[in-house]
Amino acid sequence: MQNTRRTRVLIVNDDGFKSDNLRALAAALSKVADVFVFAPETEQSGVSQAFTVRSPLRVTRVSAPVSREVANHVSGDACNSAEPAYEVYSVLGTPADAAKFALGYFAGTAFANGANGARCADGENGSNGENCSNGAALDIHGGPTFDVCFSGVNVGENSGVSSLYSGTVAGAREGALWGVPSIALSVSLGGESLMPEVLDFAKRIVAERLFDSIPKGTFWNVNFPKATGGAFKGYRATKMALGMFTDHYDCKGAVAPVASNGEESVLDGLWQLDGEKLWEEQPADSDDYLLHQGYAVITPHRIDQTDVESLKKINEMLAGGREA
Repeated sequence: MQNTRRTRVLIVNDDGFKSDNLRALAAALSKVADVFVFAPETEQSGVSQAFTVRSPLRVTRVSAPVSREVANHVSGDACNSAEPAYEVYSVLGTPADAAKFALGYFAGTAFANGANGARCADGENGSNGENCSNGAALDIHGGPTFDVCFSGVNVGENSGVSSLYSGTVAGAREGALWGVPSIALSVSLGGESLMPEVLDFAKRIVAERLFDSIPKGTFWNVNFPKATGGAFKGYRATKMALGMFTDHYDCKGAVAPVASNGEESVLDGLWQLDGEKLWEEQPADSDDYLLHQGYAVITPHRIDQTDVESLKKINEMLAGGREA
């Protein structure tokens, strides 16, 4: 009788492997899946899709004992021992590095024969040739891979144009690039009390295999609001807001001129970026607006960024040039 293997979950983030939110997510999902964490060694907020190519990555398996903060969010066996029921690897790099290594190397070596303690759904170990291959997930190159990738849970929202800068969203985007259904999870500052809701949402995605509904070449960007208790209004599917921050820079101090001739410039100094979003000015069906209204927003993103209308116009322009 062939065994049905458990779902394989990859978790990455940009807050680092010591993040309590990361560990809470891993502990919660380990109840319903085999969980593997690959996360940056240090915080990597705002690095987007940056990755390391001119120097080697340092990858280290680390201990990740469950903290009191994590135990407050997760109950059950997953939090009853000092050592969690999931593997944690620290990557001296970016979120994209962590996801790329896990998907491009680890999955192919670890899952080829059900290694690394992968279990079947009936509780049997999947090693020693028992690969629990029912419904095996395959990556873009046809090799074994994770069933789903989560990135987060980030501290702070990543809706609207924030998603373009976000290391958390980039982690999910990297997963989608490898053909793995991927979901970025973020909680707005002040919305920490919604972590149990976030964990329940993620567990449902895995337990009911809702990630199978994410088309290839896309991923979900999910943001939870700054809300508590009854102020949380539920979930909405939304489009991405395009409103830019009110960016401005404040000079925090002078620095010595670096020009070779020693001349000073009015720009020589230490400049601090600041700004905010104009939440209420965004379209009423957008993620920024509805997040600010107290909804958790689910925004599907596409890997293909081609603007088809512009493509048509460029082709027409090129055709006109040839005729001239």
